Amino acid sequence: MKQEAKTQLSKKRIAQTAMTLFLQKGYEETTMREIVHKSGRSKGAIYHHFPSKQEILNFQISLEMDNLRQCLDALISNNQLNAQQKFKGILTYFFENPSLTELTRLHWAEKLPFALLETLKNSLTVVAQYIEAIIQQEIKEKRLNCHYSKELSEILVLLFDIWLDPSIVDFDYQTACQRIDFIALLLEKFDLPLLDENDKNKLKNGLKHYDEKNTL
Repeated sequence: MKQEAKTQLSKKRIAQTAMTLFLQKGYEETTMREIVHKSGRSKGAIYHHFPSKQEILNFQISLEMDNLRQCLDALISNNQLNAQQKFKGILTYFFENPSLTELTRLHWAEKLPFALLETLKNSLTVVAQYIEAIIQQEIKEKRLNCHYSKELSEILVLLFDIWLDPSIVDFDYQTACQRIDFIALLLEKFDLPLLDENDKNKLKNGLKHYDEKNTL
C-alpha cells in the first residue's frame, strides 16, 4: 500500500473513532484527549493528521460529500434511467443508506451542530445541482416546461433534507405522512410526478421504522 493510501486510511480510522464519540457525547463534550485514548494511537500520531477536532469533523464531512458526489454522478450520467428513476435513486441514497439512517437515529443534528450548518450548505450547493439536472432532463425532452428549475431544486432539498429529518425537526408519524403527501402534490403541480404511491409508502415506512425506535 502506498504511503498516501496508508495516510488516508489512518485518517479515516481516526475520524470514525471521533465520530463515534461525537455521537455518543456530543461534539462540544468530546475532547482530543478522549479521541487519542479511544483510537489507541499516540497523541503525536493524532495531531500529525488533525490539529483539532474541528479538522476531524471537516474531514469526515468531506468524505461523506465525496461519497455522495460519486453516487449522484453515476445516477445522473446513466442514460438508461429516466428522470423518475434518477430521482428515486437520490431518495434511496438519503433514506435507505444505513450510515445515514444510523445518524438520524442518534439525533446527529443535536450532537453535531457545526455539521448541520455545513451539511445544509452542501445540500444547497451540491445536491440541488443534481436535482436540477434531472429537471433539466425533463425540460430538454419536452416533458416539462419550468422556468424555475434551480429554485424548485433548492426547495426540494430543503424539504427532504430538513423538513423530513426527524433529528432536526420534531414531528409525529401522522405529520410525517402528511408532509410526504404534500411534497408529492407539490411535484405534481409542477408537472413532475416523481413520487408515485410506492415511493410515498417507502418514505412513510422508513419514518415509521424510525418512529418505532424513537419518539418523533
